[in-house]
Amino acid sequence: MGAVRWLAPVLLALGVAWLVAGGGACGREVGPQLVQVLDVSPREVEVGDRIAIVGVGFPPGRPARVTFRGTLHRPGERPERGAEVVASGTAVGAEQVEVAFGEATQALFCGAGDRAAHTTFEGDVEVAFAAAVPGAPPIAGQLRRVTFDVRPGVTASDQDRDRDGERVLAWIGVKAVPGATGLVVASVAPGSRAEAAGLAAGDVVASFDGVRVASAGDVLPAPGEREAAVGVRHGSAPTETMRTVSVDGFRHAPPVELLAAALVLLAALAIVMLFGAPARPAVAAALQRVVSRMRARVGAVRAVRVTAWGKLGRAMVAVARDALPPAGAPALVDVLACALLAAMPFGQYLVASQLDVGLLFVAAATALAAAALVASRSPWRGLRAAAHVAWQHAPAAAAVAGVVVTTGSLRVQEIEHAQGGWPWDWLAFRSPAALVALVLLLACARIEPDGSDAVGVGALVDDAAASGRGLPRGPWLEAACRAHRIAIAGLASALFLGGWLLPGLSASEQDARPALEVAGAAWLLLKTWGVVLVLAWARWALPRRRMAERTRVTALWLAPLSAAALVATAAWTWWSPTRAAQLLVSGSLVAAVGLAGLALAQRVRHGLLSPGGDGHLSPFL
Repeated sequence: MGAVRWLAPVLLALGVAWLVAGGGACGREVGPQLVQVLDVSPREVEVGDRIAIVGVGFPPGRPARVTFRGTLHRPGERPERGAEVVASGTAVGAEQVEVAFGEATQALFCGAGDRAAHTTFEGDVEVAFAAAVPGAPPIAGQLRRVTFDVRPGVTASDQDRDRDGERVLAWIGVKAVPGATGLVVASVAPGSRAEAAGLAAGDVVASFDGVRVASAGDVLPAPGEREAAVGVRHGSAPTETMRTVSVDGFRHAPPVELLAAALVLLAALAIVMLFGAPARPAVAAALQRVVSRMRARVGAVRAVRVTAWGKLGRAMVAVARDALPPAGAPALVDVLACALLAAMPFGQYLVASQLDVGLLFVAAATALAAAALVASRSPWRGLRAAAHVAWQHAPAAAAVAGVVVTTGSLRVQEIEHAQGGWPWDWLAFRSPAALVALVLLLACARIEPDGSDAVGVGALVDDAAASGRGLPRGPWLEAACRAHRIAIAGLASALFLGGWLLPGLSASEQDARPALEVAGAAWLLLKTWGVVLVLAWARWALPRRRMAERTRVTALWLAPLSAAALVATAAWTWWSPTRAAQLLVSGSLVAAVGLAGLALAQRVRHGLLSPGGDGHLSPFL
């Protein structure tokens, strides 16, 4: 029955999200081709442009769903096959559909933030309209073998790509200058790889590994590639001739072996420091307080003698019970909050492409401030409590702003596309400042206004008020606090922990299959509830601060720390480290956090199981 109680909110939330999303695959069923698609223009687009799709039989004034299915080619990356990008358009007449090309659509093609790169699409374009008869499949038309380019705005990483591209050209023995339709070969070194492939002065390099070439930054081989396919036009010839150029031996980044060796060395040092060395006095004292509080709470559960391992089991059960909602309003709010989170992976067809993380965060903070206002004894105390709640969210707001600075977007969908499924691709491990921002965001989940907190706010004016009795927390106030906690955990999972992206899959591959979207929704909920469990342990093991004390801590420590983290994040984004350097930093942070978590769990377990409750000594000494 315990497992059913755990899975019930998650399964119900997935069911609600599935219904809201229109049944996944059922909503994408395509009917017969009663309309014809003849052409797509322009063939090179950027944000702000409008894509005109010319055809026959379009119903004027009707909204259209435009689907791009095919392969995405990006410089220096392996082709992303089986990609599917969906955009919304409008039939402006019987022969034309217009699609507004915005930032959300560009991110689906090019990636978001510092990952955005020039992309060449090759594949099919489908235009579908909803049927006039309810329940009937939509009508659609398709144009095959379409090629066009999507170019993001100029970023600092473009200069790095241009430098790497110039190195590639020098490696194969080519000097080239930009031309109207590609790179014009000025000279070819005798005996070079380019000469062996048949390139000559005056040729135009039009494509490189499927990418339409416009600058040196487009001439980048994929990692580990031995030969590159180069499309060459001779003089004014309209057709391209494909040449194969050897790029074996070219490295535009440090060898992977060096990265692995560096990570192993850093992990060894972290193991020695975290497991073999004694903790600093301040850390040891904090751990001792946590262990003492946990031992006291475990002993207070039932006044009977339990074994050492029984104490640990009691602690785990108590944390799990604190994370689960009681019956009634809290359980209902939990299900609704989880349903909203589970619907986010389907946002390509619903709302996530327009979801604003700032709006979500402000909504969560406003709801909790309203709960603080209602829970207070008087309007004056209520206003002060709401103001304190809003102020204590300031560090978390700076953490969200850091995500926007890193990705360059407020949209949830674009922020997801700036991450990856593996932990070293999450924004939380992009830099040490990002890890600090995650902690600051989670810290605001401990803001819980209740009767005693409301009196604590009044204590700022009159210390005698602190001795008064607090108002009891009702079920709806408890529900508001739980909804805020789940919302913050969901935001942390979506913004910093990879969201719904599954490991080993790109965002386009995941969006193309309904089953993977459902799996992504379940993955997001699993991460969210993992964060909720961590927050429940923190609430259970750490002492609660009153509202006035939390406000002082925010002003003295958290607000300056959040400002420093925001500045550091902006500096890191401006620096834009190479892929190898970023991988080294991210892998080191993942290893450090994982080992630190294991060390903390080991020391707490040792403190609970040891007869004297010595929680600060390392069992390895």
